[in-house]
Amino acid sequence: MDTSTRLQQLSDTKRLALLRLLENKNIGNDRLLTIEGSNVKMLRSGSPNLFIYPATDGSVSYMNNYLPHIPEQWGVYALQTPGMDGEQQPYDTVADLAAHGIREIRRIQPSGPYHIAGNCMGGLPAYETARQLHEQGERTGLVLHLMPNFNRPWKTLPTDSDSLHQRAIVDYVYIIERLLKVKIDLPWDELTGLDENEQIEFVARYIGERDLVSGMDLEVFRKRLGIYKANLSAMLTYAPPAGFDGKVTIIAVGESAREERVISPRSPYSAPVRAVHREQQIDTTFVDADGGALFDGAEPDIMRIGAHITRIITSVDDTNPA
Repeated sequence: MDTSTRLQQLSDTKRLALLRLLENKNIGNDRLLTIEGSNVKMLRSGSPNLFIYPATDGSVSYMNNYLPHIPEQWGVYALQTPGMDGEQQPYDTVADLAAHGIREIRRIQPSGPYHIAGNCMGGLPAYETARQLHEQGERTGLVLHLMPNFNRPWKTLPTDSDSLHQRAIVDYVYIIERLLKVKIDLPWDELTGLDENEQIEFVARYIGERDLVSGMDLEVFRKRLGIYKANLSAMLTYAPPAGFDGKVTIIAVGESAREERVISPRSPYSAPVRAVHREQQIDTTFVDADGGALFDGAEPDIMRIGAHITRIITSVDDTNPA
């Protein structure tokens, strides 16, 4: 197989992964099993259980990529963002996301110790879930943040409520650029004069005309942006109370060539790090890999990340939780 053929196959694979991420479509070997009346997806049954919160987009299909790196005896449950299936209005605070998550987690596992993880923005409700459980007298074991340590200009990105729609588009375009390794130059001067619906249609058409993501359903994309904006609001307004006495484990994934080996204090993902007051409460491992692999499962990066996931979960002592 020549290099151009391998690159084309890689591109097709990434495009499929991106489409699944944007629309939450489970294509191919669908291992997601719905728990009746719940937004939780069971990826695998077993014991003990690991509960994983998703990134800002709210979807969970890509978490199947984590399964080979989680010990096979563990049950794995993905906490899809409430409202993804239109069953309710999405929450717009991390505290509400965590409270909802605890109710769903207790349906599966009535008592602790609880092992909780989150990808990207999902690290915030994972931390808040642990914090609320501690307040309720429950025990937690692993609290794991899978953090794509993207080197972004956090200081200059929109953060106020009036700019959430623009920020959502900026973030979605960034995801597409990062996963597909392309550059999208959106004409913001043309977008500025459009209302929100017109902007969504413009962006979808702009991306489609460049054959970056074919087959994207406009109405689904519109709904997904609504979920994204609610989660974005939750992420940007999260100020966790002090007092959590447990431990947080971070796998920070970034490329040295992109200067992604330091967690920016301005990153909204850093809120739990800023909230704890003892250095020994935070255990951070930096992985020199593309953070996009946490979404598309691309090799060899997901293998590098997975080795640390396996190491950390294997070391969990289920009999001596925090």
